[in-house]
Amino acid sequence: MAWIDPLHLETVALHAWPAAEIVELDGWRLRHASGVTRRANSVWPNAAAGRLALAEKIAAAEAFYANRGQPAIFQISPAAQPPELDAILAEQGYAFHAPTRVQTAALTEIIRRGGAEMQRHAEEEQTEQAGQASAHLSASASPRQAFAATLASAFDAAWFELYCIGEEAPPAQAAVRQAILQRIDRPCAYATVHRDGAAIAVALGVVEGAWLGVFNVVTLPAYRRQGAARALLAALAAWAQDQGATHAYLQVMERNTPAQALYAGLGFTTAYGYHYRVREVG
Repeated sequence: MAWIDPLHLETVALHAWPAAEIVELDGWRLRHASGVTRRANSVWPNAAAGRLALAEKIAAAEAFYANRGQPAIFQISPAAQPPELDAILAEQGYAFHAPTRVQTAALTEIIRRGGAEMQRHAEEEQTEQAGQASAHLSASASPRQAFAATLASAFDAAWFELYCIGEEAPPAQAAVRQAILQRIDRPCAYATVHRDGAAIAVALGVVEGAWLGVFNVVTLPAYRRQGAARALLAALAAWAQDQGATHAYLQVMERNTPAQALYAGLGFTTAYGYHYRVREVG
């Protein structure tokens, strides 16, 4: 896959992390989720219907967020419309925030690098919750540790607890984050690595078409750099192949160099970047 279409991937990502409120504005999407996570509380400006002048659209977006007690935030990628939107927002005093890399890799490469000795049990189990399937994969992720990743298709409280620890989410935000997860209507897998009966690492996979979106990769500090995250991504990649996907994408902040090193080792390369423009409130 030599060239990645930013608009297509940004559309897939939009569906994978659904805000509580999404309002269409002349092609743009105004997202709101009580201020929890930038993605769910920013303008997705990647289409233009052409009914409104740009100044009207920006003013309407600002009013939308002001009415909800938040500053206006725009997520700016190469797909943004119009192409000069970033420069215009900068001229209007919008601050530059959170530069992020969108990285992609072939699922076959993730599996090869993340679990070369992976033994796939590929068993489908019926759990106590009707309709929930669980797949088990084990990967020899490093000479020191071998981790087994368990995948579940339904929201899991233990998974969520560790995820909130990794995201440093205070209790007031937890309910909002849980609601976002439970609104996902694409096939998804909650991946967990356990050690001594306790969850030590988690990640989320969401599939749409050919793409696996990887989100919320968290490993407890005592178990980092031992292969748990590699096992998680390899397991998600194998699951996504069963869903018909061929490639994975993820978003990693530019300042997060340890995560970038992990993903590079699994074959991820940067397709493009995005950042946020934020209307500072004085």
